Amino acid sequence: MHHTARTTRGRIAALTAFAAASALVLAGCAGRGDEAAAPEADTTEECSPGFTDTEVLIGNSIPLSGPAAAYGAIGQAIELYFDDINAAGGLEFADGTTRDVEVTVIDDGYDPAKTTVNLRQLVEQDGVFALAGVLGTGAAIGAASYVEEQGVPNLFVGTGTDAILALHEEDPWTTGFMPQYGFEVQALAEYIVAEHPGAKAAILYQNDDFGESIRAGFEAAFEGTDVEIVAAESYELTSATVDSQVTNLAASDADVFLDWAVGAFATQSLKKKLELGWDATTVINAPAADATFFLKPAGEGAADGVVSIAYTKDITDPSLAGDAGYDAWAEFAAAHSDTINALSAPAAAGYQTAQLLEAALMAMEGCTREALLEAATSFDGLELDLAPVPVTTSPDYPYVWSEIGVQVFNGENWDLQEKTYTVGG
Repeated sequence: MHHTARTTRGRIAALTAFAAASALVLAGCAGRGDEAAAPEADTTEECSPGFTDTEVLIGNSIPLSGPAAAYGAIGQAIELYFDDINAAGGLEFADGTTRDVEVTVIDDGYDPAKTTVNLRQLVEQDGVFALAGVLGTGAAIGAASYVEEQGVPNLFVGTGTDAILALHEEDPWTTGFMPQYGFEVQALAEYIVAEHPGAKAAILYQNDDFGESIRAGFEAAFEGTDVEIVAAESYELTSATVDSQVTNLAASDADVFLDWAVGAFATQSLKKKLELGWDATTVINAPAADATFFLKPAGEGAADGVVSIAYTKDITDPSLAGDAGYDAWAEFAAAHSDTINALSAPAAAGYQTAQLLEAALMAMEGCTREALLEAATSFDGLELDLAPVPVTTSPDYPYVWSEIGVQVFNGENWDLQEKTYTVGG
């Protein structure tokens, strides 16, 4: 295993405005043919750096320390997944050659500036073939021009920022693992309108471009419906708590609480809502939908009835025992119990990211970075152990998930609702 740390700071680009990206989402698939496609693979070229007859080098930057260290399990799971493959003899590629896949994980402390420096180190010093599972919007946007310049795939980044789509024509090298945020808002708004007609909504969001884009997205999605946002409060990432914001929102007597707090702030907001006795349906963002780390710590009853999107199986649900995919995940987690928590959503995300990368490496024709990117954006009904629906990707839509569901938390685990939502649907 390879773990190093870097502390140099850099700058990241700002998020692209939500409205432009959302317009692309709502336009649906019809216009995708005009968007940029992945560079075509040329198997006559020499192999790209990081790809040899015996090994392929993959890089990952992730917070292994600091307040977001729980998400370090993403990189750890990717590394351990391929360690297992290597120990069993390696991965067989389309050319019939078996190679080891060596993953280098670098700690960035969830500092986008450090992430950018780490990616440069991975590409220029460690000579990786590709990047995979890097966490955060800053990693996707701040590194976009760099990976485009270097021609290095930055695959399955842990974000759903709309800016990936907005920048796709200039940077086809970056793909997002999480559902596109505009798509997430679109699906949840549709659910709220159907399940809570005439509702008054209150929203809590980060005071930054990401938070403002989410607020604007819900406002646009509710336009022309009988649901309206009657109160809004923002918070700073440097704030100690969000108690005062939740108190102000509760005073609005809203029926729906759009809780776009992340990490510990999500737990705080749920706890405060319970203390206030605010009887509103809570809708949370996907990164906060971790029952083990964010929902249950808020206290008994605090997260009952919480609504979120669903794009993976609920690993906290013991009734999944016997499901082949869930059992494979549980076996993997048990084999690495000193590092991997079987109930950790970030670890499960890393496991899925590793399976996506494994499938792309096995399917790529040739030994170039272009070939890997083409394979990663051409999945057709790919089955993943923890995915409730097969994965189909396109070079014109740079996200893994184009179909998602909605789930409701019952206090212990998630109940998947029947209806599914499709990009542009």
